[in-house]
Amino acid sequence: MTLKDLPVLPLKPGCYLYYNAENAVIYVGKAVNLRHRVRSYFNRAAEQKARLIRQEAVRLEFIVTKSEVEALVLEANLIKRYKPHYNVLLKDDKHYPFLKLTNESYPMLQFTRRVVKDGASYFGPYPNAGAVRRVQDLIGSIFPLRQNSGSPLIKRKKPCLRFHMGRCLAPCIGETTPEEYGKVVAQVKAFLEGRVEDSIRLLSTEMRAAASRQDFELARTYRDRIQAVERLTGYDSDVVRAKNEDLDFIGVAQAGNYAMTQLFQMRRGRVIGRDKRFLTNARDAELSEVLERFMADYYSQATHIPPLLLLPPSELSVTVWQEFLRQRAGRKIELRIPQRGDKLDLMAMAERNARTGLEAELALLERRGETPGVKELQQLAKLEHPPHRIEGFDISNLMGTHTVASIVVFEGGRAQKSEYKRINIRGLDKPDDFYSMHQAVYRRFSGSLADKMTLPDLLLIDGGKGQLSAARRALTEAGLDIPMLGLAKKQETIIREGQNDILAPETHPALRLLINIRDEAHRTAVGYNRRRRGQAMTKSILDDVPGIGPKRRDALLAHFSSVDQLKEADLDELADIPGVGRVAAEAIKEFFGSSL
Repeated sequence: MTLKDLPVLPLKPGCYLYYNAENAVIYVGKAVNLRHRVRSYFNRAAEQKARLIRQEAVRLEFIVTKSEVEALVLEANLIKRYKPHYNVLLKDDKHYPFLKLTNESYPMLQFTRRVVKDGASYFGPYPNAGAVRRVQDLIGSIFPLRQNSGSPLIKRKKPCLRFHMGRCLAPCIGETTPEEYGKVVAQVKAFLEGRVEDSIRLLSTEMRAAASRQDFELARTYRDRIQAVERLTGYDSDVVRAKNEDLDFIGVAQAGNYAMTQLFQMRRGRVIGRDKRFLTNARDAELSEVLERFMADYYSQATHIPPLLLLPPSELSVTVWQEFLRQRAGRKIELRIPQRGDKLDLMAMAERNARTGLEAELALLERRGETPGVKELQQLAKLEHPPHRIEGFDISNLMGTHTVASIVVFEGGRAQKSEYKRINIRGLDKPDDFYSMHQAVYRRFSGSLADKMTLPDLLLIDGGKGQLSAARRALTEAGLDIPMLGLAKKQETIIREGQNDILAPETHPALRLLINIRDEAHRTAVGYNRRRRGQAMTKSILDDVPGIGPKRRDALLAHFSSVDQLKEADLDELADIPGVGRVAAEAIKEFFGSSL
């Protein structure tokens, strides 16, 4: 698609949609000025993502809106509808669950995925159904809300078991009044809104009132509820902030095509909840685009928006988002990028959790066999084809002795341990990693191993440019040209031949794959080196004694701490050692001759 193919675009805010030859929407964007924004895709300095979009697109459509805020909302809805290939997408794009406190004289708490204007109170969104069920169970164990009498309330002749357990006020049989039940509802609302102090204060008031009436059993019930709230919410913990602030703070981590956002809810100075989302199609996306995708999805559904949001530094349009959130909340919302102090510590916590969460999600993908690292490695290292088969090489030695090389094989991101090979490096009496790497690679591709093993798509060399050059010379001598990368332990730098090195974040799937291969090659090489050293160490002068095999040798070495001590032993002592016997003892005495 070229500039000539574009329609006449207005100088107004709105959304634009790129279509491909199959008439599928491949990208949705928003702009405060449609003409200027769309034309930027055709500049020479356009980013890689913009170049890919214009190469694949065959036409463009646009929708004019009244404001950029309206464009933001429309963009979020269009992305949800079309799921364009080049937009950042939520991995599990769905309606998130909420808790609903029904609009009745005797409300009950329900699970729902729809928020409608029916007078009910909604709380959420929660990250998943499991989180909702846990909150429901927690509330059911503390507050005596009804659970088994339907909505609207169905009158019963007999109460359920919860009433007899003291966990329900049983409005279904008229055991309570709307006023008494309403106090419990107020406590539940305070709890769900994160106002733990209010919830405890309401329970404390009821406890003191019951005690003043000398209803000590009821007072004890309220006391138990207070203790349960304090224990389960951490209210009695010292790990709280001094200021009673209400705010959300968001951390973001990106790795190749994937991203993770984690939002923490702080109410009255305590973190009371978290929401995390896993996003795809994040390659080449700015952090602001990832943030916008998450915030549009989350805050378009959120039932409560605090007065302050803490965000990481990005190109996010703060003015537009403050207006969007003001319209959603009905009051002023501040967006702030912390620069110092305890709020910066909160952002570090959010980012740390986002990074850890992203690593966990990528590990889960790998466990499922999706191996995102292979495709990501092709993109990161600019390889012509996805490296399905990768062979990793490492060298191990001790002070230049027992030098060995390991070859590990990964296919589709998974280790093929049955194909691992180990090589003894020949003709070397001092440490020389370059010589060792050259020999290992040459023997792999020119000797008997060349006929036994399939050619790889990529070689990973443990080391820097020197090891990489030695491996390339060996490949050239073997008459092959296979792509290769090096991985230097310092900062986990990816070394490329004749190109700039690559520094990728630790969470990047491609780097994770390379580190896994490198570590496996290192483990295999070190293990083989230790085995060879062990064999050399266990070989002793006893191996030359006629009639002394490995079992008798080991028995003698276990009994005596040195060869000199063995030489000084008399015939009877030698013969009495389990497994040795008199004939072997005589052979030992004869072998050592005058030394005994």
